[in-house]
Amino acid sequence: MAGTRRGYGSARRAFLQQSVWGMTGGLMAASHSHSWAQPAEDTLKIVKVEPILLTGVRGSAPGVFVRVETADGYVGWGEGTNYPGVRPIATAVTTLSSVVIGHSAWNIEALWQRMYRFLYYNGMGGVVLAAISGIDMALYDIVGKKLGVPVYKLLGGQVHEKLRTYANGWTEGLEQTPDAYAAKTRDLVTRGYTGCKLDPFFVTPMNREVTQSDLRLAASIVKAIRETGGPDYDIAIDVHGRWNTKSTLEIIGALEPYRLFFYEEAVPPENVAAMAEVQRNCKTPLATGERIFGRQGFRELLERQAVRIIQPDLARTGGITEVRKIAAMADTYYIPVAPHNPNGPICTLASMHLCFSIPNFLILEYFEKDEPIFQDLVAGGLKRDLGGVYPTTAPGLGVTVTDDFLRKYKFDPARTDEMERQMFNTVK
Repeated sequence: MAGTRRGYGSARRAFLQQSVWGMTGGLMAASHSHSWAQPAEDTLKIVKVEPILLTGVRGSAPGVFVRVETADGYVGWGEGTNYPGVRPIATAVTTLSSVVIGHSAWNIEALWQRMYRFLYYNGMGGVVLAAISGIDMALYDIVGKKLGVPVYKLLGGQVHEKLRTYANGWTEGLEQTPDAYAAKTRDLVTRGYTGCKLDPFFVTPMNREVTQSDLRLAASIVKAIRETGGPDYDIAIDVHGRWNTKSTLEIIGALEPYRLFFYEEAVPPENVAAMAEVQRNCKTPLATGERIFGRQGFRELLERQAVRIIQPDLARTGGITEVRKIAAMADTYYIPVAPHNPNGPICTLASMHLCFSIPNFLILEYFEKDEPIFQDLVAGGLKRDLGGVYPTTAPGLGVTVTDDFLRKYKFDPARTDEMERQMFNTVK
């Protein structure tokens, strides 16, 4: 794939020259007329925006990568994966290309606003913002490559030495017994994980009422993880918004003795007042955000202080541009950010760059089965040690998507909702 055709050294020199002009330009303004537009040969003019559907990047799950190309040969990659609507997202990316092509990739904020307002009447939910997210990430990737710097340096620089991660996806295929979960926890700890997340419930009654037998099984599984992981191992619970307020408080009461790190999507996200009611009546920190869209969606959540942790998803709620604003809003309420990140590897990389740049970062969701895929996309793979991951140093997001990779994970329409049926079709 096309990459950074021009040398990074010359790009950096141009960037420094512009910086010097910025410091001195004010003094010269009286005698000089200067246009801040990029020179015509250096506009990063966008000539192509392409959604690419994939299958199997994570298990059987579908994915949506976005490829953006400029006239001067730069290619940026983003991701807009959401489940199960990957094909509508790809269509939205194609639709948005008409308001992006012909413009400069330098103008990320302006392009975000153009895209948002162009599809405003489609409703500012999952499909629209997922498409915007993928294009937004790709624009940052292009600008980082042009300047020869990793994206986090465009966002204010590195605030954290490394990012703490927790394991998710580790329960797939496990027998639903405390012993099986204890054995897998032992394996995760051996491999350096200091925390995990799981959903200890496997069916959902239509009336959202938890049964006592299901609650006993969930409690026994969490107890086994706590005893195996030890007192410092963090356990997050994700109930996917399945329960009503009565049942979710009953569940939290049964699990609180095992010191939960957080309890995710306690109730469905449509009713912020109900979420606030749960938070007022339990000690466990609540977390939510994967199905909340844009900073407008997070406003009421923060104002009502309905949770203790927010979880915006970079591939679903507006990309790097929007999640950075959401994180700043949350910081005014002293709320930490733990990005929701069950999508694909480009979303993980974009999330990492954002998290390295924000002060209120808490922890990053990381699918432990994804480790091999980064060997295909990041030179040398990701650098990790006990409980954390270090920043990539390559320009842009640090991702290289080859034709071989795209062929390996070619989209299979027959399997597009296979994972969703397995994971989320739980109503009984």
